[in-house]
Amino acid sequence: MAHDPLSPSEALRTPVGTAVAVVSLLAFVYSFVIAHLLLGALVGIALPVGLYLSYRLFAALDALADAAQRIADAREREADAASRFGSATEDDSATEDDSATERDIGGSRSSERISERER
Repeated sequence: MAHDPLSPSEALRTPVGTAVAVVSLLAFVYSFVIAHLLLGALVGIALPVGLYLSYRLFAALDALADAAQRIADAREREADAASRFGSATEDDSATEDDSATERDIGGSRSSERISERER
């Protein structure tokens, strides 16, 4: 005699089939509730923490950019000052000799500017 398996609807009508169906349904509902709680925790905890950390990272990068800009401005001012008054590595005597020579030549606008700055 061949084995005649039960169809799913017939299997649910047996006491064992009913118990398996109830346990499966409870497991599904329990996992849905747990998944909902985990999703709620993700949205309620991880999202604000992630946003806060993103804000702090942006603030730190902004501070670094500001500092780099201040350094660049200071170097530019130093370079402008060095180009106006001679290099900072030159001797004072060489600078005085150059300015005296420019005054002796006379009539050039650069010598007038130097003399105005020296006042």
